[in-house]
Amino acid sequence: MRSSTLRGLVPGIELAADRPAARQQHLHDTALGLLQYTPNVAFFEAQSIVLEVSASLDLFKGPRTLLRRIRLTLQSMGVNARSGMAPTALGAWILASQTSSAQRHCLGLHTLRRRLDLFPPQALPAARPYAAWLDGIGCRSLSQLRGLPRAGLQQRSSPLLVQELDAAYGASAYGFNWFQAPDVFSQRIDLIERLEHSHAVLAFSRRLIEQLCGWLQARHRATQVLEFLLHHEKGRHARPPTPMVLRLSEKAWLPEDFLSVLQEQVQALSLGAAVIAITLSVNTTTARPAASAGLFPEPAQWMRQEHRLLDLLRARLGGDRVLHAQPAADYRPEHANLWGPMGAATAKPPLGLPPRLTLHSRPFWLLPRPVALATANNRPIHDNEPLRLVQGPERLESGWWNASGHDQRDYFIAQDRHGARYWLYRQRENQHSGWFLHGLFG
Repeated sequence: MRSSTLRGLVPGIELAADRPAARQQHLHDTALGLLQYTPNVAFFEAQSIVLEVSASLDLFKGPRTLLRRIRLTLQSMGVNARSGMAPTALGAWILASQTSSAQRHCLGLHTLRRRLDLFPPQALPAARPYAAWLDGIGCRSLSQLRGLPRAGLQQRSSPLLVQELDAAYGASAYGFNWFQAPDVFSQRIDLIERLEHSHAVLAFSRRLIEQLCGWLQARHRATQVLEFLLHHEKGRHARPPTPMVLRLSEKAWLPEDFLSVLQEQVQALSLGAAVIAITLSVNTTTARPAASAGLFPEPAQWMRQEHRLLDLLRARLGGDRVLHAQPAADYRPEHANLWGPMGAATAKPPLGLPPRLTLHSRPFWLLPRPVALATANNRPIHDNEPLRLVQGPERLESGWWNASGHDQRDYFIAQDRHGARYWLYRQRENQHSGWFLHGLFG
């Protein structure tokens, strides 16, 4: 449209200058995200992307399911697209150009040819320069165009027109220059508006995640660490970008593996300034694990679900609040039962002390520090009630090499009148001798 016509239809509209480089970059980013579904992605005409998906239909459980997933990906990337599906690439592109959504998709070549017959010749890009000549000879549909003598049509127009006509109807193949993913992934989104809330950051970060997953699929790689940079205003009020690192417990390459953790982490993010651009970079990738061909689920699949849950907990609670066991080879329970943040290095056992093997019962709940108990008639008292020893002693002597001193303990299992059991020890030959509560049985 002309600008005067547009202002007449929409008063007060703001017109911006066309940026061909930005449009080309947008098309490139969209193609990168679509690599999740096929390695054969190509550009066609000015604003079209062609996908050859014949090898992907079984993987995604048929054409309709595949089309639905592609639409969801485009929606996540903020792309408003019109889709077409057909046995030929040019046929699908022509079907996508019409306004009737019910006629844009077909699976059979016979149905495709019947629908193409109704389109005008100008539906083919190569026929547009010859629109006046074709109209002059009464050729007003692709069906009539196919009926013209081929030698004369090629002589009066161009060989490319005949090639496109045959390719649209499935009589010959059409050569595409397939899109190649870059060697290194580092994508940036420059925002039109300043983002001041974390939920808006999440929406644009999803676009980068979709592009990343397409890149990982194309290169058959996986990653565990995503590095986001949230860029702020420049100039007089400039401040350095805010880093946001997403760490997973295992290798991932699918959007759902990243998005759930990203959502939790962004919700806990506090923006110190408005965001004007977002960058996502991946510096380390590994080979993607091979898919299991077994009939039954493998233990690794259950482990992936557990790791995904732990990643969510770390993102929601913080890495220092999700702990895992780091046992050490020490006879003293309070030194053997160590806990550390997820991802921290496991504590190494001291030299000369192999892990202890014992047949004695151990409590489920070990107290952080032993609690001194009162005694009455040489019997330990807990909650003003005497305890009865039912098992023991189990003698422990250790720690003579430490500055804390030599521990000499006799451990017992005690029981109260309600049947609750306690893990006690009695300190021997020590200035702090007496009874101590060290654990509780479930």
